[in-house]
Amino acid sequence: MAQVMVNFRLDEEVKKDMEQACKEMGLSMTAAFTIFATKVGKEKRIPFEIRAEPHRLESCRRQRRGGEARQGREETTPALTQMQERLEQSGAEIRRSLTAVHTAIPAAITGLPMERIRLLCGDELKDKAAGAAGAVRALFSGQNAGLLGKKDLSVLDEYADGLSSIAEELREIEHTLIPAMKAWSGGDTGVFEAYARRLAAVSQKFDALSPVMQRFLCSTACDSGARAVKARIRQAAQPIGTAYVQTALEILELLISQDYDSLDEQTQAHVEADYLQTLELTLRELRQAEQAGGDVNGKAALCLRAVNVLSQVIVDNRRTRQEWDDQRLEAEVTALERLAVLRGDIGGGMKPEG
Repeated sequence: MAQVMVNFRLDEEVKKDMEQACKEMGLSMTAAFTIFATKVGKEKRIPFEIRAEPHRLESCRRQRRGGEARQGREETTPALTQMQERLEQSGAEIRRSLTAVHTAIPAAITGLPMERIRLLCGDELKDKAAGAAGAVRALFSGQNAGLLGKKDLSVLDEYADGLSSIAEELREIEHTLIPAMKAWSGGDTGVFEAYARRLAAVSQKFDALSPVMQRFLCSTACDSGARAVKARIRQAAQPIGTAYVQTALEILELLISQDYDSLDEQTQAHVEADYLQTLELTLRELRQAEQAGGDVNGKAALCLRAVNVLSQVIVDNRRTRQEWDDQRLEAEVTALERLAVLRGDIGGGMKPEG
């Protein structure tokens, strides 16, 4: 049978989640999509239910009404204040590192690699850093402060992670490139080619930040339930080095992506106020044990227990919801059958009187 190429776009996070799920099932993404397409072609239907969750729609409406009531108030929450400080600190570190490298370049060092470094630090990266700083200032200006609470802050956290990664990379380049330039005593300048490549890679990282900022500006907090929970888990798990705990957390994230936004509001409130805080506490204790260099098995076991409890809450809620849907469907089918018998549309023991 002839094969054809099919191209389409996916949200990056959706793609990562599907790749992980397929990996656990021993499938490739191509095989998974082929199974889906085959089933749709044979059954002439989407092989799973697609419907709006009423409680999520109502939650969106409440958030929208609350946003309208707050419109005009220029308040900055502690979380946003902390985010602003983080972004501004990263921006300041970036500007400092670029200035330090640029001013330390000796005039005696020539050649293409060093000219590229001069241009990157003195012009290209400097301009991109200024653009990022301007975007942050505009974001937290008085006229925008009242709108930030309506956005998906997990996307802004992703932007902050990218800016922090750039600052860290430039700091490492600064601490190695400047001594290398001072130690240079003539000869081949090709030794600086690796630094030029690293700085060019930093420039590409800057370019990748702009779409993230656009995604944040277009986002809404109404759609941020699962994302916000996953962002909290990732932040708590970021310093953890115990591999099997990281694996358990990845599986939990996949479960949250699939089912969290369909949980009832009461369960979501319990998850975020109780279960998630317990998980964050156990992860913090594990991180402290890792840093102390002691036995981490006990703390890791507590983390796994917290992950299992949280996973069970989500799975039980899904199972209960499915059982309720099945019972409701069965009741509807029974009622329709009785109505059909009464009308005489189908045979049965019941006949209309008279």
